[in-house]
This record gives sequence, structure tokens and C-alpha cells, in this order.
Amino acid sequence: MRSYPPSRRLAVGLAVVTLLLLASCTTIRGLIDTEEALGRAGFTDIDVSFSSDEGFDQVEVVVRPPSVENPDASAEEAARVVWTNFPLRFDLLRVELLGTTSDSGTAFTTYTSSEMAEIFGPRDPGLDEKELGDDVVRAGLGVAVVLAVGGLLFTAAIVLAIVFGVRASRRRASATPLPWPPVPRA
Repeated sequence: MRSYPPSRRLAVGLAVVTLLLLASCTTIRGLIDTEEALGRAGFTDIDVSFSSDEGFDQVEVVVRPPSVENPDASAEEAARVVWTNFPLRFDLLRVELLGTTSDSGTAFTTYTSSEMAEIFGPRDPGLDEKELGDDVVRAGLGVAVVLAVGGLLFTAAIVLAIVFGVRASRRRASATPLPWPPVPRA
């Protein structure tokens, strides 16, 4: 059996864990796809994030609109892009437009899911199959399982190293020849 150095085994293990987590995390892929769709719609300085608190899921979008002349139309266009691209069910969308101001100093608009359904029509049912909070919990459970298994494997490796170390030291001790000639007892 071929043995690989610990650094290589660790790198391969981390790569596998990362791929498993990324493959199972629809949220990350959804954030990237939504950012790309906003870019295609002409927005720049794009930041899409989310929060989930006790079953209330919110998507937050911060963008610089293609034109600052009509902030309401830009906010609505950003909301449309999120509504038609973000692959998880959410309750509220908050759109903040950079470079535009309101009386409070920043221009942001919020949309509930029901408001967006009225404005843009019903969503593709495939986009609402999963909830944002469920995906975050699933990814967290995946990390917990990987850490638990890794901890058990690490503990097993330590125990085996101790057992083999004790055996080796006993073998060396029993293989040590007795001094010759024997020392007389007084």
C-alpha cells in the first residue's frame, strides 16, 4: 500500500470537504447566479447577501444602477432579476441603490414575496422548492458531520500511534542483551 505525506492527505481531504459543501449548498450557487444576472442587467458594484432568522428569510441586494435618473425603476428591475433568478424561497427583498439618495441619505426599497408576485407574476415553481433557512441548516449539518468524522479519525490515529509506539518500545527493551558476565549478587 502506498503512503502519502500528511500534508497531501490533508489537502485532498480539505478539497473533498469543500467540494461536498459547495455541491450541497444551493445558496452559494444562487448568490453567484443572481450576481451574474444583475451584472447582465447593467448593474455594477453588486453585492447579494441573505439572512435567515427564525424562519424569516431575507435577501439583500446592494447595486449601482445603470442610471441614477430613475431610482424607482432601477430598484424594480433589480427586484425582478432577483425574483426570476434566486433559487430559494424568501420572505423579503431589500434593494439598496448606490449613488442615489433619498431624504434619509440612502435609497433602498423593500419588497415582500407577495408584492413581487403581484408586480412580476408568479415565480417559477422550481425556484421556490427550497427555503433559504433549510439550505443554511443543511450546510451546517454537513460541516458538523465532516468535523465529527474528522475528529474521530484523528483520535483513532492518535490511539494507534500510541499503541504502536508502546509495542515498539517493548520490543526494543526485550531485544536488549543482558550484560555478560553476570554481575554476582552480594
